[in-house]
Amino acid sequence: MQQPGVRFGGQARLHPRRYLAGLAEAISLLGGRIYEDSDVREFHDDPRVVGANGAVVSCGDVVIATHTPLAGLGGSAGTALLQTRLAAYTTYAVAGHVAPGTVPDALWWDTADPYHYLRIDRRRDADVVILGGEDHKTGQQADPEACHRRLEQQLIGLCPDVQIAHRWSGQVIETPDGLPYIGRTAEHEYTATGYGGNGLTFGTLAGMMIADIIAGRGHTWAGLFEIDRAVPAAGVWSYVKENADYPYYLVRDRLSGAAESVRDLAVGDGRVIERSGTKVAAFRDDAGRIVLRSAVCTHLGCVVRWNAAARTWDCPCHGSRFTPDGDVLAGPAVTPLPPVD
Repeated sequence: MQQPGVRFGGQARLHPRRYLAGLAEAISLLGGRIYEDSDVREFHDDPRVVGANGAVVSCGDVVIATHTPLAGLGGSAGTALLQTRLAAYTTYAVAGHVAPGTVPDALWWDTADPYHYLRIDRRRDADVVILGGEDHKTGQQADPEACHRRLEQQLIGLCPDVQIAHRWSGQVIETPDGLPYIGRTAEHEYTATGYGGNGLTFGTLAGMMIADIIAGRGHTWAGLFEIDRAVPAAGVWSYVKENADYPYYLVRDRLSGAAESVRDLAVGDGRVIERSGTKVAAFRDDAGRIVLRSAVCTHLGCVVRWNAAARTWDCPCHGSRFTPDGDVLAGPAVTPLPPVD
């Protein structure tokens, strides 16, 4: 079935890992150092240093590009206000192999809500076709597996001979007006966030803009992406709806009942149970061991939910995500879910 569409010329496609490898090499050649597994937990302004893994790093400027911003030199109040203008969405994708040339080599997407996109990765023996979308607010989908099933059905409808081989999910951060926040949050501190799934484009732009601002050159688009820009009239209702989630889920999930037993909890599954009036996140690992953590998100106190598709604990209020063992996967939470007896 043919449908009308719009074609944009002059587009490009980047391989994300090759692009990242090039950036890492450029940083090293310019004298920079990259440290993995080094969460920054301390920020100090006099002298200006950050602390990670027991080490202290002196710096002239700090750039916080952590998906959801941390409370840095500007303090927690300003960060909390910025976080109210960010909404975390879970997004899904499936991929499979098709005969070369089955799908025209282009970048496809629709304007549905939730939207869908199609990508092609040309290979020697077969093309890899990727279908993604089905976005929803993190922690607010009762059956995340259904999102993958819908994508698989749609991909089979588009490519009947596809051999589906992969499925995964991720998280994107949205803003009320659809543009990211890039700019200064405090003296000598800068933030880049809210890419809405367009990180290759906006992440590159953020690096260029912040480098120019730090160097004193300014940037032509600084006003368009500035942190404290006014929310446009069209985005006010979106802002209100996104922030209504917090009081709703905070009250509802704390008052709702929950199971008291983990006897029928399957291996690899999780469930929120109630013990002595306390919500507990229970998970049975692959060895059959029961892991018990507080189900109260360490950000602002909402009750997390089990995500069976990703095997994570997700917060429906602000999108924090935790591993089955309670460790932080994604903010705004920075503290793990504490263990319970």
